[in-house]
Amino acid sequence: MNLILSKVTLIITTRCNLRCKLCCEYIPTSKPFTDMTIEDERRILDALCETVDCVDTLHLSGGGEPFLHPQLAEMTETAFEFSNKFNRFMLFTNCTVMPSEKLIDVLNKYGERMIVQVSRYGINPEKEEAVIKQLQQVGAKLKIEKYHGENQSFGGWVDFGEWKAHGRAESELTDIFHNCAVTRDMCGNWRTRDGKLHWCSRSQRGHELGLIPDFKNDYIDLFDISTSREDKRSKIRSIIEANYLYACDYCSGHQGTNDISLRFPAAEQLK
Repeated sequence: MNLILSKVTLIITTRCNLRCKLCCEYIPTSKPFTDMTIEDERRILDALCETVDCVDTLHLSGGGEPFLHPQLAEMTETAFEFSNKFNRFMLFTNCTVMPSEKLIDVLNKYGERMIVQVSRYGINPEKEEAVIKQLQQVGAKLKIEKYHGENQSFGGWVDFGEWKAHGRAESELTDIFHNCAVTRDMCGNWRTRDGKLHWCSRSQRGHELGLIPDFKNDYIDLFDISTSREDKRSKIRSIIEANYLYACDYCSGHQGTNDISLRFPAAEQLK
């Protein structure tokens, strides 16, 4: 049976030019890791494509702002070396950094299979307009999310809470996992920065920052040469079919909530 992942994100940078209060990556309070290199990217994609049959959406993103990565255009080119393994390609921007000329050329080249998700935070409206205009001029397919003022996308952001164990019962963890938007709506928001492939950002970020214990059943190490391809595929399936992740106990459990009282204005800036 083919193993198809709905979305895989390569976290190419954890640097950002904003300091968002409810950043789900906790970027403002964490020291950034070194940017992913093209060699890192190719190694991850080699291992990923060896393990799974297809990825519906391949996403170059970051805990931070991807347009800050000095080799974003080249990394996009590298990703398209594996284009037979994914159906569409996505970039993300907080709409505060103008795309480079190299990136514009790449957008022209691969635009038919690319989507740029643009988050409008209203922090610098003139810059936002300029970024969007430049992207539109090259015919980029944009997915624009409004995160300021009234009627924010998804009702605003959620608060993922402190990094602490809540001591929940298995039934509570199961409810959290299956009511989570990552499970319910996305069938997994797989993410990796270092070859360790996680189901969601809470698991991935908590592990790499050492803020939750190393729950080895919560992720797949694509670089582990002691584990066979079939065993890696089996582990991916076991996570997809799991009742919950251990990382769920370290989450507020509000991701994807329909309770508007648990939604907050997006991108409020820390002093």
